[in-house]
Formats: sequence, C-alpha cells, structure tokens
Amino acid sequence: MSVSFLLNSCSKHHSEPLVINPTVNPIPYSVLVYLITPIDQKFNPQYYTAVKSCALSLQNWYKIQMDGKSFIMNPVVVDTLTGLHNASWYTDNNGPSISGNDIYAYHNTKHEMQELLGANFDTTRYTYFIFVASDFPDETIPTGLAAEGLSNLQGLAGKSPNFSIGAAGHALGHAFGLPEVSVVNSQAIMSTGYPEYPNCILQQPEKDSLNSSPFFK
Repeated sequence: MSVSFLLNSCSKHHSEPLVINPTVNPIPYSVLVYLITPIDQKFNPQYYTAVKSCALSLQNWYKIQMDGKSFIMNPVVVDTLTGLHNASWYTDNNGPSISGNDIYAYHNTKHEMQELLGANFDTTRYTYFIFVASDFPDETIPTGLAAEGLSNLQGLAGKSPNFSIGAAGHALGHAFGLPEVSVVNSQAIMSTGYPEYPNCILQQPEKDSLNSSPFFK
C-alpha cells in the first residue's frame, strides 16, 4: 500500500514539513513515479527530493525534444512505497515466476509492484518509473516499467546529477517502448549519449514512435 510520510524540515526558518500523500486516482496514460524503500532501509527524504527533480527535469527535456509534447505526471509527482522485502531480495534470483530468467532486479521490482498495487497495476494505462533503494544498475525491458537502483538514487542526490538523470531518461525511454538503437550514436539518449544529459537528443525514429504514443500529449 502507499505510505504517507511526515518529515521534519531541516530549514532553520521552520518551513513546512514534507508531506507525501499517495495518488489515489492516477491520470490515465500518465507516468507514475515511485520511490520504494526496502523494509530493512530507512526512508531517505533526499532521495525523494532528487527523484522528483529528476522526473520534472526529464518531463521538460522530452518536451523540448518533442516540440512541445511530453508525458503527463500526477500532481504528487512521486509516490512512496514501503517494499515487502529486504534490499538484497531485489537482486536475488527468486525463481523464474518472480525474477524471470535474467535481469532479476527488473522482474523482481515488477513483481513487487504487482503485489503492492494489485489490480491497479496496469502497464497499458500507466508507465511506471520506479526507483528502489537497492544496489542494482538500471534495468529496463521495453515496455511499461523502468527500474532504477541505489547507484542512480545516490547520483541524483549528489552534486552533479546530470549523468544519473540521463541514465534515468534512457531507462524511461525503454519504458515508453523505445529500443536500444542498432547504430551507436554518441549524441542520442537511447544510445551512448545519455551521459551528456541535457545535451543529448532523441532521434527522429524515436520521436515518431513517441508521437504515436498515448502517453505523449
């Protein structure tokens, strides 16, 4: 289930505490961004803030690349979930019915989202952009869900987040159905150009694909 957190601000000016209310009725054909905290970890508000900043930055980057069209997010932007497992579970091989036959963290994350959301989990109506405080690399299979691990969260929360935002944008592209490109392009976000974010590009075939997607408006 979704969890709300009430956190004390560190501001000496006593600004309002961070209140995270779960999205109850998501907008159809929107991107749902989640930060999952495994049961053996503590919720990190810096990760939350960094993920929100990443998602908003990518929404604007896609809008520039797509000449005014981008994906829609919900008013909360980032929802929080307490995972059902320890951090190590996400990287383990938990059997083919849970972990698939490869890319275990991706399949494990997808399985847990199905457990947490039940019948509300629907990759035909929503694209899931998931960040998990577990030590695994970006793992995404087109389409429907992108899974980002601890190294990405740490990068997003660091002083130079652009590399990690680019990596997340690459994974999100896969979640929208974009494949890895067959010919390497050092400028393209879906190739080797993502470390140059925001100075990377979508190629025309990728724009054509996204233009026909119900997730871009």
